[in-house]
Amino acid sequence: MEKSVQLKKETIKSNHSGAGEYDMVIIGSGLTGLASGLMWQKNTDNKRTLIIEKNSYPGGYSTSYERDGYIFETTQLFPDIVDILKYLEIEIDLKQFEGNFMRRLVVDGDQVEEYKIPAGTENFKEYLVTTFPDDADKIRSLLDYSVDMFKQVRKLKAHSTTRDKLMIPFQAPKVVANLNRTYSGLLDKFGITNTKLREVMETFTSFSGVPSDRASAIYATGAMLSSMTRCFRPYGYFDEYPAKMAQLFQERGGEIRLGAEVEKIVVENGEAKGVKIKGEDGVIGAGTIITTVDPMLAMRKLVGDEHLPASYVEKLENIIMSVSSINVALGLDDKIDMTTLDLDYPYNVLSTGLGTAEKLFEGYLEGDQAFTDDCFHMAVICPSLTTGAKNTVTLRCTPFALNQWKEWRENDYSKYKQEKEKWGDFFIGLAEKYLIPNLSKHIVVKDISTPATYARYSGSPTGSLYDMASLVTQFGPKRLPMKTPVKNLYQPKFAHGLYGTMMNGVQVVDMLLDRKFNNGNSLFAPNNR
Repeated sequence: MEKSVQLKKETIKSNHSGAGEYDMVIIGSGLTGLASGLMWQKNTDNKRTLIIEKNSYPGGYSTSYERDGYIFETTQLFPDIVDILKYLEIEIDLKQFEGNFMRRLVVDGDQVEEYKIPAGTENFKEYLVTTFPDDADKIRSLLDYSVDMFKQVRKLKAHSTTRDKLMIPFQAPKVVANLNRTYSGLLDKFGITNTKLREVMETFTSFSGVPSDRASAIYATGAMLSSMTRCFRPYGYFDEYPAKMAQLFQERGGEIRLGAEVEKIVVENGEAKGVKIKGEDGVIGAGTIITTVDPMLAMRKLVGDEHLPASYVEKLENIIMSVSSINVALGLDDKIDMTTLDLDYPYNVLSTGLGTAEKLFEGYLEGDQAFTDDCFHMAVICPSLTTGAKNTVTLRCTPFALNQWKEWRENDYSKYKQEKEKWGDFFIGLAEKYLIPNLSKHIVVKDISTPATYARYSGSPTGSLYDMASLVTQFGPKRLPMKTPVKNLYQPKFAHGLYGTMMNGVQVVDMLLDRKFNNGNSLFAPNNR
């Protein structure tokens, strides 16, 4: 089948000069790495900067790829980061979802409850009040409180001085009150006991595969408000965004080396000196190194425990990494009219009722999975409704653990393929039953990614999608700090998702430049917009 389009990521080529020394070396050309590079360029003069990427294209987990003439995507939602785009002078044509943010189906036996969650916080509030009138006062109180708490987050500093810390109780009392509160606890605080209402509200913690009784209330609130306030997706394919970032980075004097895997971060006397590329002799020297890859890979393998304090190694050992996923990408024939199926939302979410996230997460922690016909959660996305390309559907199913997937893939490929097809058929069957009638009859191309795929692609030892899990026990000051115990080595892991990855770049560069452009703020609020 003839290829339908050249993906934008394929236009980005290495422009490595071969220099042996740089002011800044960034490991990984995902959105965090690219954002860090662009922020660094904008706020420094003539600093030699190199981004090293093991894959042949930039973008990390935010990308697009082709299979037999169909274009599939790994990213679903473009949140409200328009102010960062303007600051970095990135131009991208975005479709704004001005009606509904999400179509949500909750399955309970033979009963299916359907919700259409609107975009915009005030719209969401009024929708909930209309849908659950008996809880109207509780809903208004919860959402007003949530908005106010998120405003207080903006007053915090990412890397607090002693004075900053003394001011926190006065500037952000709601943040202090909720620092150790789960999202389930926040719903409890406002007396929300209606099971169906909780099912809707807890949708926002399920995005990352974490149940509400373990998810940070602050993080979940931030994820909800940053994604639904204004939400977009590119009219083109999602790889266009990192490709444009990479192009700008190169045009502004930065170098990108693709197809090069960092084998070692060279540490001498507690200080990062440079990086060694796999299969090559010599070291690329660096004044500063930013690593954006999985912390278990970066710190345990590339640095090595011998260069880390015992307390830091212990903290690494106790971290729960985020979940992995099974992703089913489907190319459909032109006999199905996708425009008639009411699927044009950033997310169509299909799951069983309250308690599902807890069961699935427990299965993940046990190193397996807990999906059954009566316990499931998945997102259904239809990017071709925006791009206008040939019909595609993506089924994203979390949480899964790496478990035996890697072993099967490496040592028993027939078993690997059998398990992959089994789960692919399982999720296709759910989508067919509840959202896309006769889906299986229209499938032309099927491409299934497993936890082993993510582990191989990113180097993550667990196949993690989002680095550290967004648990309340790993939130805020309890997360790994951006400044590592190794001098001149930084690890920006503020948050995951497109909003979080861009903020990672803001925070780490602002810290390196002593608050030069963002004044130490936890969220984007530069001194000179």
